Amino acid sequence: MAYLREIADALADSLDAVTWTPATTAVYRRNWATVDIEDMANPVVFVTPGGAEVSRVGRQTTQTDYAAQVFIGRHVESDAEIDEMIDLADQIMLYIRAHDWDESATWPTGVTKPQSLSVELNPDDALNDRNVWRAVVTVTYRVFEADSLPEV
Repeated sequence: MAYLREIADALADSLDAVTWTPATTAVYRRNWATVDIEDMANPVVFVTPGGAEVSRVGRQTTQTDYAAQVFIGRHVESDAEIDEMIDLADQIMLYIRAHDWDESATWPTGVTKPQSLSVELNPDDALNDRNVWRAVVTVTYRVFEADSLPEV
């Protein structure tokens, strides 16, 4: 299985099926979260594959913690819009934690509620001078896998 890609795909599909406030929020699945500021007049959410950490838990079994990154951003003009974006980030984190999605997304076998979730608001104080508010949510899903190659 391609868990890194499939988890990002399923998370993006799941988040895209939600009606967000503000309703103009757009969700995308990308490999790189690149966007022009002009395209951020409304909130954007990008889901990208993160990384993986593998630990042995048995002779033929590993525990793999797969991460997905959720970028949340908007070109803002006021503190009220920033508050709206903080509320949106909270909503997104709640939906991810609850992992209570409709049937529109197919999650890989063995992937359930996230093991951990963290958020960083305005990482590196980047883009402050251009009035871009952003957050990055890192979501980690734990999967137990057999250490065997797939049969061809």
